[in-house]
Amino acid sequence: MNRQFWASAASLAFFVAPCAQAQEASVYGAPDPAGLTMPRLDFVPTPDDALNYDKYFYFHREDTSFVQAYDDIRECDALSSGSNIYAGGDSATMMAATAPYGVLAGGVGGAIASAAVDAIWGSAQRRAQRRTSMRNCMGFKAYHRYPLNDTLWKAFNFEEGFGRKKEDVRLEALALQALVASGPKPTTEELAQ
Repeated sequence: MNRQFWASAASLAFFVAPCAQAQEASVYGAPDPAGLTMPRLDFVPTPDDALNYDKYFYFHREDTSFVQAYDDIRECDALSSGSNIYAGGDSATMMAATAPYGVLAGGVGGAIASAAVDAIWGSAQRRAQRRTSMRNCMGFKAYHRYPLNDTLWKAFNFEEGFGRKKEDVRLEALALQALVASGPKPTTEELAQ
């Protein structure tokens, strides 16, 4: 190669090197992990715990920064929330959004029956769908799943069935999940995706 090319490459490296060392930026404005306390993850599993590992688990990926884990979890949470991210996703919101069509198609009786069915089965289905979507999204991003019992899980996770969690509660839980996902490698056995 010619001398001019190498001179240009050297001057470019002078400007690129400081940028590579710059602080990693979060798409979602990750909080400072120094202000967070790592949740407890160690427990002695019981046979009943093992039956619920499809519900009670956490994610981890080696060599992942807190900022990257936070952005990944926020993105997967948004994708897993479906209509919840836009309008709250509870039965009243869904009925209001579909009212012009529901009244024409089935009248008020259909809307009342729909709300009753949603209250009974819809909440559980939305929670199960969110868990599945989170597993798929985080699995796609090469995170692994590790088991927890219900008590430990509830300390830094949330479920939504009848509406969206308050944003401050949600963001605090997601930050703790990112802290765990980017923390030390778990000593428990990895769960199948």
